[in-house]
This record gives sequence, structure tokens and C-alpha cells, in this order.
Amino acid sequence: MTVARTGRPAALALLFASAACTANGSRVADTPAVAGSDTSVQSAQPAAPAWWTQLSDPLLAALVRQGLEASQEISCQIASLRSFDEETASDARRIGARIGRFLGDRSTAPGPAAREERVERVALRRARLARQIAAAYVDVRRLQQDVAIRSALRNQFRDNAEVAQFRREAGLVPALDGALARSQDEVAQGELGFAQGRLEDAVGELARLVGERPEALAARLAPPLPLTDPPVDPLAMAQADDPRRAKLADQILREARLGQALAESRRTVRDARSAYRGGAGSFATLYVAEAAANAVELALLDARAGRIAATLDLWAGQDRDWAREGLAPVVGTHPPATAETITVMAACD
Repeated sequence: MTVARTGRPAALALLFASAACTANGSRVADTPAVAGSDTSVQSAQPAAPAWWTQLSDPLLAALVRQGLEASQEISCQIASLRSFDEETASDARRIGARIGRFLGDRSTAPGPAAREERVERVALRRARLARQIAAAYVDVRRLQQDVAIRSALRNQFRDNAEVAQFRREAGLVPALDGALARSQDEVAQGELGFAQGRLEDAVGELARLVGERPEALAARLAPPLPLTDPPVDPLAMAQADDPRRAKLADQILREARLGQALAESRRTVRDARSAYRGGAGSFATLYVAEAAANAVELALLDARAGRIAATLDLWAGQDRDWAREGLAPVVGTHPPATAETITVMAACD
């Protein structure tokens, strides 16, 4: 329901409050943002790019914006702020300059600090929700890659089992080789199932944060994609004494070390597999080499996700202006028809 501006602020405030508190889960009020004084309408300032857009990931940017717009708590806080602005403007017009001078310090009209407190509450909730969505998104992408890695390993382990079975039937190796190969494949299958369950849970949590059904969100997240690297060096953008910068530097160093370790582990696996196929090595050696390489690869995946998360933390700590977008008072009793509207999606306490 869209409430038109009538020029009677007290009636509008009452109507707004009644619509905002209707107890149902559908759209109940589209209320123009109104304000606190009788001067001209404040011109809108272009918003600076938000920190989550700096990763150049269109889906991440879309999900953060979607979650911010779908949040019932934020919508209600903004509705409360707009109602506060209207009540303040109505009180100022009713009291008038003469009565205001008579009351002096005894006037109960709220000052700028009261409004600033409400604005800060909205900004903090926006900032917290945006960070939660970004962190959940990074976790989903990490788990997607985790599942992909474990799925590829199953093909590798099945091949190991076939080679071990062939060599055992030929009398070249003991039956222990076949048993080890089968257990390796079974363990990998169980771990893949656990990873898929964790991924489903992570998608469900992200869906909750952005206000979307998990099945629909899963379709948007397909196919699994690796996390993108930022187009700029985040360390160069941070203050040297920022603790978030030190955390990011540690993550970068950890990722680099694991990258080197993975390259060495993969060479070891290739040598161990060639030796086993050629009859010059044992399956136990191949088993250990592959287990070590797999652990390093998954640790590298975690380190990469940790670096991206630390980058987003750094950016989020540096950029708070976006969270106040649209919260400045809209001044005047008759703003133009293009004035910002606040949509309340559910009942507010």
C-alpha cells in the first residue's frame, strides 16, 4: 500500500504507524521518507561504491544488496527513523517559534543526538548484515570447491583400486594392497558425503540471510566457481597500523607456503604412482603420498578463502559511508513525487 503525501504530517505519521504494525508477512506500507524542517528539499548525494563491489564478483554484490533490502529488521528501523523525522517536524510546526522561545531549556523537542543515535543503529545493522552475507558467500564458494576436489579424488582412488586388484590377481602384490585401496575409496566417499552436507547447510544459511529459498539460491550459485581475486592489492590500500592488514598479510604468506607445498606433494604423488605401477614401490607409499597431497590441497583452499575473507574484513572496516545511504532527513512538507520510499515488508515491534 502506498501512502500519498497529504500535507498533514500528524495524520500521515499515524497512518504510517498503523500500516507498519499490521501483523502479516506481506508488503504492508510504502511510505515516502519525510523529514524534520520546513526548508527546501535536501538534494540526494551519489553513493560511493560499497566495499563488497571491489571484489568484482557480480553475484556477491547482488546478494548483499538483496539481503539488505529484504531485512525486516532494517526496514523497521528505517520506518522508525522516518516516523521520528515526521513527528519532529510536526512538533516543530505546532509549537512554533514563539512558544519555543517561551519554553527555552524546558522544551522536550528531541535534538540532533537523538536522530543520530537512530541513524547509527541502522548503519551498524546494515554493516553487520553485509559482512555476514559476504562471509557466508565465501564459505559457500569454499565448500563448493571442497566438494569438487573430493569428487575428483574418488576417480583417482577408484583407479588405484583397479590397479591394486589387477596386480594382486597377478600375484605381484599381497592382498593388503587391495584392502588399502578399497578402504581409501570408501573413506573418500564418506568424506565427500560430509562435505556435501556442509555445503547444503552453508547454502541454507546464505539463503536465510538474503531472503531467498535455498533451492533457488543453489541454482544461482551453479556452476561452482573459485573465489575471485581482487583487482587491486588490498595491502596497498590499508594503513600500516591497521590490525586487519596484519591479518591479511599472514593469510597471504600462509597461502603462498601452502602453494609451494602442494606443488612438491603432487610431484611426490606422481613419482609414487609411477613406481607402484612399475612394480618398484608399495601401495602404502602411494597411500601416504596421496593423503598428504590431499590434505595440503584442502588446506590451500581454506587459506585462499581465509585470504578473501580477510580482504573483505579490511575493506569493510575502511568503508562505512555506504551504510548511511538514504538516511539523511528529507526536508520540506511537500517533497517531489520522486522522493525516496520506504517499504515495510512485515510487522515492526
